[in-house]
Amino acid sequence: MKKNEILHFYKAGGVNHFINVSTDDNLFAAVTFTDLELAQIFKKYPLAKDNLFALVDGVEIKLRDQADAQ
Repeated sequence: MKKNEILHFYKAGGVNHFINVSTDDNLFAAVTFTDLELAQIFKKYPLAKDNLFALVDGVEIKLRDQADAQ
């Protein structure tokens, strides 16, 4: 199975700010987070709220909050 290159970031002031989000090699786990994981990410990176992205093998994906999905 191919290992994907995954980076997480938020955008502010026209700049991508990369963040340290620990995920395993599972692509699904890298683009989905539990409510607890999101709370921890937003506590450490408040500007990522409603502004969280994943770059997967060069493709930018906007990640939605759980509340947004409902």
